[in-house]
This record gives sequence, structure tokens and C-alpha cells, in this order.
Amino acid sequence: MRITVFGATGRTGSKVVEQALERGHEVVAFVRDASKLEPREGLTIVEGDARDPSAVERAIAGSNAVVSVLSLARPEDEPEHSDATRTVVEAADRAGVRRLLVTANNDVLSDREPTGEFAAMGREHRRNAETLRGSSLDWTIGAAPWVVGDPGTGSYEAVVDAKAPGKKLPTSDFATFVLDALERDDWIGHIVGVSTAP
Repeated sequence: MRITVFGATGRTGSKVVEQALERGHEVVAFVRDASKLEPREGLTIVEGDARDPSAVERAIAGSNAVVSVLSLARPEDEPEHSDATRTVVEAADRAGVRRLLVTANNDVLSDREPTGEFAAMGREHRRNAETLRGSSLDWTIGAAPWVVGDPGTGSYEAVVDAKAPGKKLPTSDFATFVLDALERDDWIGHIVGVSTAP
């Protein structure tokens, strides 16, 4: 596949790019700063702001699937994340790219009001979910608990429309889930909880 990855230089996004290339996919990495990525065979780098429709359309053109591992950098930047997700969804729809995978935290699987230092992130993930539900795309949301930089296990536990039982998930295992999910038709239109095995 040709996969466009938004958030390609982040902790999880960089793993998605690396593993996608290892699997033989072509990757279009959408980044704010192109200097953060080394050119590689099979990798196209597009620099821009994910809220800019023309830049996003340029990155998505010709792709078979889109992955967004964007996140909210600071609470005070709310709603930049959900604005970017809406731009990506609209651009994918215009381009006729059906398959979309978006990452989130477990707040997206709860009706309880997000609280604490990550409340803004939780609200943004819920806005993203509403945007996806209102679209005509073949979407999946991967919802993880605490995403950590621990060495990956090479596996994960996934639960459809519910939180996975584990308390954390290494970035490399989250990336593995993301790429596996693109090939799972049974996960289309669902929020899938993913974690390490408990």
C-alpha cells in the first residue's frame, strides 16, 4: 500500500513509518519540519500544517490509506488536534481515499468527563471520534492506555468497542496494531481498545 502518515515524527508515528517501510509499503510522511526525517527509499516527505487543506490534499493524493497519530502538544492549543483531524478526514473524502486509522487514548471509550492534566487531550479524541462517525470513510480508531517507550513485545491485545485490559502499550506495539488494523475489515467503523496483555 501507499500510506500517508500524519504525525510521522512523533513517538508512535516514527515507529509506524519505520514498520510500514519494513513491510514493503510506500510511505508519505507528513511533518511540520522535514529536517527531522532522513530520506529513505520508499519514503516521501511532505512538510506542512495538518490544518492546511491544500498541504493535506497534496500528501494524501495517490495513497491507499491514511494514518493519523497526531496529538495535542499542549492543553492550551486545544482544539488544534481536532481541527487537523477534520481537515484530514475532509481531504481523504475529496481524494477518494477510503481507509483511515486514527489513534486516541482511552477517554474516547468513556462517557465520563475527562479530568486532570490530560483532559484537553481526552476532549480532542472525542471530537475526533464524532468527526469520523459523521464521515463516509472506512475508519478505525485505535484507543490505547498509557503509551510508553518500553521495548516492544511484538504483540498486543485488541478489544472491539471496549478498553483493552492492559495498563500500558509500547509505541512499537501500537505501531504494529496500526498497520495490522489497516488490513482488518472487521475493525472498520469501530473503536478498538489496544494494550499489552495484562
